[in-house]
Amino acid sequence: MTRPSFFGAVRGEAIKVSRQLSFWLMLLGGLVLLGITVVAIRTIGNLPETARTQPSFAIRQLMDVYGAIFQIGSGIVLLITGSRLIAMEYSSGTIRIAYARGVSRVRLLLAKMFLLALIGVGMLVLYLLVAGGIVLALYASWTGGLAGLDHLDASLKQDFGYYLLVQGISMGMVILLAAAAAGLGRSLAFAMAASLAFFPIDNFLVGIMALTARATGHSSPWTNITEFLLGPNLNVVLNAIEPDHAGRFAFAPPLNPVDGRHALLVIGAWAVLFAVVAIGRAVRPDVLE
Repeated sequence: MTRPSFFGAVRGEAIKVSRQLSFWLMLLGGLVLLGITVVAIRTIGNLPETARTQPSFAIRQLMDVYGAIFQIGSGIVLLITGSRLIAMEYSSGTIRIAYARGVSRVRLLLAKMFLLALIGVGMLVLYLLVAGGIVLALYASWTGGLAGLDHLDASLKQDFGYYLLVQGISMGMVILLAAAAAGLGRSLAFAMAASLAFFPIDNFLVGIMALTARATGHSSPWTNITEFLLGPNLNVVLNAIEPDHAGRFAFAPPLNPVDGRHALLVIGAWAVLFAVVAIGRAVRPDVLE
């Protein structure tokens, strides 16, 4: 029996995603949310003046706003799409048919994850085009043109590179999380619940650790725990690796300061853990399959 090629498997998974109404509705919802942010940003009183007097600072502010929106929005889309794409095979029993046709367990999983990565890159490129157009339109409406962009700080290009790096890291982590949750529970309901609840719980633990430290009077053991949580490190990794973002607001940061090396190592350790769980569960024989 001739085994399907890797890219043949990717093409098959792409067809499945294209037929998911929820995927297209999420993308449509994202565009609606993007439109709402344009209205909200135009109501900010000091940003037009900042754009006229400090164009580089204004562009950085807009980059932070739209970067946070994409990080959250793309994470939700990839978590839901990834959970459905991987876990529904187990819930519906179609995983047995795929294996019977000669598709290896690891190849099928990697094909799904590769497709999710392509979707993430595609969303990022589309978002950059749309959001970039919005930023230029807003800037022109506030300053009367685009002439001021000729005098932007040279460091903005480096900032944009860090921005893309962090967005890539974030998307990679949510894809691995979705794969790990689907493999661990082998159930669509479990994968959806576990993957969507992970980051809210992870970030909420920062508050719990802060209250525990205050109640016990011993801060070190509890605050140290937050240094190794995934969500808080993802929240501050851009600030930590890019000096110009040192004062940028970060939601639920670790209770102890961490540097860029620490944040990247913690994120990398979680990535390895998720990959081991996802691949380990994929190759583990199961009599039900």
